[in-house]
Amino acid sequence: MALSTGRTAKSLLEVLVAREYGFCIGVKKAVELAQKVAEEAGESGRSVWTLGPLIHNRRVVNDLARRGIRTASGLADVPPGDILILPSHGAPPELLTEARAKGVSVRDATCPLVRKVQDAARSLCREGYTVIVVGQPSHTEVRSVVGWAGGPVHVVESPEEVGDLTLEGKVAVVSQTTQRPETVRRVTERLREMVADVRVEPTLCHVTSRRQEEMRELAQKVDVVVVVGGRQSANTKKLVDIARESGKPVYHVESAQEIDQSWFSKGDTVGVAAGTSTPDWVTEEVVAKMEELNKNTEAQDEEGKAASPGASPKEAAEPGTEPAQEAQVIPPLPKTGDTVTGTVVKVSPEEILVDIGYKTEGILPPSELGRRFVSDPSEVVKEGEVIDALIVRIDDEGRPVLSRRRIAEEQAWRRLEEAHREGLTIEAPVTSKVKGGLVADVGTRGFIPASQVGLEYIEDLSGYVGKTLKVKVIEVDRGDRRVILSEKKALEEERERQRLAVLESLEEGEIREGEVKRVTDYGAFVDIGGIDGLLHVSEMSWKRVNDPREVVKEGDRIQVCVLKVDRERERVSLGLKQVGPDPWAEAVKQFPVGAIVEGRVVSVVDFGAFVELTEGVEGLVHISQLAPRRVAHPSEVVEVGDRVRVKVLKVNPKDRRISLSIREAEQEMDRRQIKKFLKEARKDSVVTIGDMVGDVLQGANLGGPEKDGEPDKD
Repeated sequence: MALSTGRTAKSLLEVLVAREYGFCIGVKKAVELAQKVAEEAGESGRSVWTLGPLIHNRRVVNDLARRGIRTASGLADVPPGDILILPSHGAPPELLTEARAKGVSVRDATCPLVRKVQDAARSLCREGYTVIVVGQPSHTEVRSVVGWAGGPVHVVESPEEVGDLTLEGKVAVVSQTTQRPETVRRVTERLREMVADVRVEPTLCHVTSRRQEEMRELAQKVDVVVVVGGRQSANTKKLVDIARESGKPVYHVESAQEIDQSWFSKGDTVGVAAGTSTPDWVTEEVVAKMEELNKNTEAQDEEGKAASPGASPKEAAEPGTEPAQEAQVIPPLPKTGDTVTGTVVKVSPEEILVDIGYKTEGILPPSELGRRFVSDPSEVVKEGEVIDALIVRIDDEGRPVLSRRRIAEEQAWRRLEEAHREGLTIEAPVTSKVKGGLVADVGTRGFIPASQVGLEYIEDLSGYVGKTLKVKVIEVDRGDRRVILSEKKALEEERERQRLAVLESLEEGEIREGEVKRVTDYGAFVDIGGIDGLLHVSEMSWKRVNDPREVVKEGDRIQVCVLKVDRERERVSLGLKQVGPDPWAEAVKQFPVGAIVEGRVVSVVDFGAFVELTEGVEGLVHISQLAPRRVAHPSEVVEVGDRVRVKVLKVNPKDRRISLSIREAEQEMDRRQIKKFLKEARKDSVVTIGDMVGDVLQGANLGGPEKDGEPDKD
């Protein structure tokens, strides 16, 4: 749509209007859909909501409100059964799922071009690309694109931010539909310096691009520029930025009521352009207002001449008119690049207002609060909070635009350089997993190589995302914006500190809990809090242990006794059997000298056989005590596993030794059996003593212990 106005010989202004103004096709469809849904809902009695403003134009939103369409700040505001219209900038897919699960009817007013960006981002991620979105992180459109991508994605506003990224493999570029082509081109060039494979998807809105180019041409032809559109409209702000590059005065208005005659001088040529979310009738009102200024000026000129021909304007003033008051003294505006301290006076999802002592508050965009995306600024700053911020520019309304992020980044670089210089450990929240490692937020982008994560190699690093790690700074280069971190070195330092602390605190005889780390043929190594102690096989059990793996295995958590600590050589000896009861404590009572007991042969050596009497208590049967006859080797009489009857000859609990005899046990049993038969013989005179003795001698086993079964019992 085109609109033009001329200038008469007597008019104040000549107004040139951009050839294209009014809604773009996407905004037009969104508004028409909302109006249609409102009409249908009125018949059914259902309420209609938009998720945030349908478009970034306050007058249109107010008009929709008069039609019964309310604005919801989030899904929680919309009751089940009502209708929710998604804005022209789109919404992430999870919101659609949540809305339908809640019973909210969804109408999608997403601009077709925004849908194209969403689809492109998702397809590229599925093809294995890391997607770079060129746009404003806090903008609704960009947030929706990130949500639809469903894969590795980064948002940058400028080529300088690309340097913060660590990228490998394939990279694809999409852009916010209202971005300036020049910005996308420069971001792409910077990416190609870092990555070989860079693919660019054309996602710019052609209508927006044409209006930006026309704005550039129009600004060169005029003395003053007026841009019409919502103050939250991204594409309108881009027109303002382009117009300001011309060096001409630029005014951003939402309606004709904001036009001020003092902006113009007689004979000025004024250029008028509008954003794609500005209705055509609003632009026409602005042009009509300027024509009205022309008419009023002509009328005033005629009246002035009639009142006092040849008089100056001052002389023609009415008698008694008070002279103008002296202008109010306004404190000078801090310069771009200055650091200021101010008080937060208002927090909203769109902006934070900060009182910095100037005539107007400073504007702190949510995207400038910090490096990470903030969905709710009130979670980060509160009204009344005093903050430091950097002035990054002055907007077209003379308001300072602030950044807290850039101050934080400067402080972060100083902190990182100190940590690197002093070898300090810092905390690093992990934000994402990339090829070759992890990305962490340490006030700027930090990279943790996979080889520096954990003490040992970790196959899958995805579980680290969202966690905060303690790391060392092993490389920092502010010029290249390069920060390399190591969790491994921090863990090694902590492990060494714990090891020395544990070593110093150990006391012989105390009981500690530990984890079996390694098992060998001669014992096991047990971690008792940062230091490994040796649990020798001989200290594992009171009974004989042939293989340590019979008692413990790697990963077991066990209680151990500290037997010996050598701090100089950093060696610790541990015992497991000492934790339980000592079977030798009751050995004297359980196995008194002269007692006949049963046992199991557990070992055969050249000088005798070891017999286990109970778990943990073994005695030695010397070769001379194996049989009444001469024995060349113990294996002639016994073998491992035999059950034998032995006599206790001597008990030495201090040295944990018991002397046993199979020979004397058999002789003792023979004597007992003879006594038994003699006792029975007195009761029966028919049987002679010789017969009984013969029977006893015939039944006695004088060749050694029973091997085929249990020995006879009394």
